Amino acid sequence: MLSTGFMHLARQLIAADTVSANGTRGAADLLQGLWSHAGLDVQRQVVDDIHVNVLAGPGGEAKGPGGVLLVTHLDTVPAGPGWLTDPWTLTEKDGWLFGLGVADVKLDALCKAEAARRLQGRTCLKPFWLLGTFGEEVGLRGARHFAQSEQFKRVAPSQVLCGEPSELKIISAHKGYVVVRVTLRDTKARMVSSAGPGVEAMRFAGKAAHSSTPHLGENAISKALQYAKASGAAVLGVRGGTSSNVVPASCVLEVPAPRERGAPQPADVKFTPARDSEPNLWRALATASALEELWQQLLPEDKDARFDPPGAVGGLNVIESSAGSVSLQLDGRLLPSHDPEELIKTFSEQGKAWVERLGQGAIEVQFETLRNAGGMAAHDDSPLVRSVQKVLTAHSLDAVARAKPTSTEAGIFARAGCDAIVFGPGCSTGNAHTANERIEMAQLAQACDLYEALLVELCSCT
Repeated sequence: MLSTGFMHLARQLIAADTVSANGTRGAADLLQGLWSHAGLDVQRQVVDDIHVNVLAGPGGEAKGPGGVLLVTHLDTVPAGPGWLTDPWTLTEKDGWLFGLGVADVKLDALCKAEAARRLQGRTCLKPFWLLGTFGEEVGLRGARHFAQSEQFKRVAPSQVLCGEPSELKIISAHKGYVVVRVTLRDTKARMVSSAGPGVEAMRFAGKAAHSSTPHLGENAISKALQYAKASGAAVLGVRGGTSSNVVPASCVLEVPAPRERGAPQPADVKFTPARDSEPNLWRALATASALEELWQQLLPEDKDARFDPPGAVGGLNVIESSAGSVSLQLDGRLLPSHDPEELIKTFSEQGKAWVERLGQGAIEVQFETLRNAGGMAAHDDSPLVRSVQKVLTAHSLDAVARAKPTSTEAGIFARAGCDAIVFGPGCSTGNAHTANERIEMAQLAQACDLYEALLVELCSCT
């Protein structure tokens, strides 16, 4: 059962707006006081004033390198549409908690803090540390920053547990993740006037889902592009999606009124006043659609049965127009055996050649890599995996090591030479990056007990 104090802190942590672009200072401030109260020294890494990594430790009496690092990312994706409650207000119902970040993954930090509090004053042969990071949802930025810092060299952890919703099961392998931004400008676009009836803003509706499982969502951008191509209508503006790692639930096309016939039909239409003449974005949008098809064709076709879905997946999850140009973000989830560099290189080369050949010099195109993270696969016989399996078995829990279709900070620490896995309370599939994110209160309470037991086992605490 969760204590009154835990619930009070959980409300404060969820209320802190830590959407990646807004930084993690609010959550870091809260955790700094909490971790200090648990007897841990706290240090901060601050980037651009608002993006904060917060490190606490060492825990136990042991000092020096070679300890255990427990990591929780403090940022979240934007809330997006479809919430039935306020995303920043922790809501309790029938033994479940609802709110942005309850499962992915802010409340995990409170479970680890509770475990550290329980071990206060215990003797441990190895030290442990707690780390809260920024920018995980936008390129694993906080973990990358920490792994390249002098603090990481000083702590030098040998084992790392990265918090992600895994339903308290071991995740020993995960996919890689790439995001490419493509910017298109039609230099010969025809100018279009909306004088007279004005502009119709057509909203196409989809269903949000984590981009690692796109089959669970419905891409609103795809619907909008399908309409644009089918109707041939002049397009004055487009905006859709909230983040590259979320299947977009909404996309808006702006066209001169009255709109042309096309399919599918929008979910709703709003009329706005006429504007000055603007370039027609139709050809740029048709090019964006073709580049998305090329991206899908280039995703590797081999499968790995450990993952669900078993192969590489990706899609066009963000699109927006500005000053006559169209910008789109394409993401890809790759197996640990796949080379993200090769995918990015091939797509950029073939995409540029395709645009130059068919655009006949009218379309300018630029490619930019936003995320490039390889996959991770720990050995089944690694000391960390075996130790965690021992603890889970002792608690009569599932101890089978599994694979996760998302990319996580564990890959950063694995490449830095650490034995790393993913582990945490909450469900990811169909829950993370969706409206009405939830977590079972009983699993949070169980996580507090398990983190305590894991630290006792991994750090040899008495």
